[in-house]
Amino acid sequence: MLLSRAAEVALKSLPHFDPRGPDAPGHEVRVLAFACGEPAPYLAKVLQRLARAGLLRSKRGRTGGFVLGRPASEITLADIVLAVEGAESLETVFALPEGPAGPFLLPARNELAARLSGTTLARLRREILVP
Repeated sequence: MLLSRAAEVALKSLPHFDPRGPDAPGHEVRVLAFACGEPAPYLAKVLQRLARAGLLRSKRGRTGGFVLGRPASEITLADIVLAVEGAESLETVFALPEGPAGPFLLPARNELAARLSGTTLARLRREILVP
């Protein structure tokens, strides 16, 4: 499976968000970009895609910026990848090669799809990225 750079940036940036969701203080793009080591203009485009999919919200005011659109426990890694890759691109990502290797790789593809669907942002944040 090959993820796009946008999906990698989304998976790198979202664990920085407060897991409570919309009630949390917002993240400014430039601060988040520095924390993730990504260019702010590119990160802003990725965050906009996530916002269009409802995974993020934009907040105005003193504590403004981006916040999770819902609690991290309700967002799966599959939701994140789908939001930035799009359904058609995701089919390409999960496509099996033609020929004899295709059936051999089917269990691995199914396992990956199950892990993306079964892993929440809260779990990723808790177990892998934020000790």
